[in-house]
Amino acid sequence: MKKLLLLLISAIFCCALAFGILVCITPEPPKMPDLLPPPETKAVSAALLEANTGRILAEKEGTLRVYPASTTKILTAIIALEEGKAQLDQNVKITPLAMKQDGTKLGIRPDMPISLHQMLYGMMLISGNDAAVATAETVGGNYNRFIEMMNEKAASIGVHDSHFANPSGLTDKNHYTTAIDMAKIAAYAMKNPDFRDIVKRKTYPMTYRSGLYRNVENRNEFLSSGYEGANGVKTGMTEAAGDCLVASAERNGKLLIVALYDDENRWKDTKAWLDYGWTAASMEDQYEAALAAEDPIYKFINQTLGKEPKKDAQKADSSKK
Repeated sequence: MKKLLLLLISAIFCCALAFGILVCITPEPPKMPDLLPPPETKAVSAALLEANTGRILAEKEGTLRVYPASTTKILTAIIALEEGKAQLDQNVKITPLAMKQDGTKLGIRPDMPISLHQMLYGMMLISGNDAAVATAETVGGNYNRFIEMMNEKAASIGVHDSHFANPSGLTDKNHYTTAIDMAKIAAYAMKNPDFRDIVKRKTYPMTYRSGLYRNVENRNEFLSSGYEGANGVKTGMTEAAGDCLVASAERNGKLLIVALYDDENRWKDTKAWLDYGWTAASMEDQYEAALAAEDPIYKFINQTLGKEPKKDAQKADSSKK
């Protein structure tokens, strides 16, 4: 019995000694490098998202409720392309409600029939509020049903801090979003090839059923700025919302989305935040690779000692600056 007890004690001692040696030789786990804060911006709210992974790389009041203005049309367009796919080659429904909309108009008329697909180019490039309502009434069957579809689609994307009350972005107290939410919606929309083709265009020959066409010019100056990889997305501006912009750029298969709300320097800030984003994304990729390459034994020891980093917490610390 004593021998058995001695053997048990010896085994425990050897295990403890071995574990102690492992603790001594185990290197510290990889750590996320400290990022500098994102560039200063006068935007009331801003968010920077890596679209392919959904990572929030930076934000400034990213969950603050804001008026989305015409960036709303990102959601309107993707619903039309997905839920109204069978109607894209059909003529849009043009009603008095659509034609009497306030703000920027495309100038749609019943005597100038046009397909839904062609009109979407005009809606997104010129930002016609009349075209947004015509889209809603065509795809939804009626205006109110389309509003329901907007909120259903937003929820399905994983957006829960927004509520949409119209398809155009005209100011309404029940029509709001956040910079993070709209960046998520844009990232979702950019997965659709037809949507990408629309929002990347600097100009487009929008063609009516009669064969006549009208060159529509994109109000998104970012596309013509010479920024490498610029490929979208949508401007917005109302008195209540201020100057807004959701912009995107892609390099080497990596797509970044920046959303800026109420920002008088939106064109300059977009470039600065995207520049920051490439650096931040690269550092996070290197960190993820280092975590994946960590020896399983070392990972186990660090987890046992509570040293293994909590990635979500580190990402939050690095982005909220």
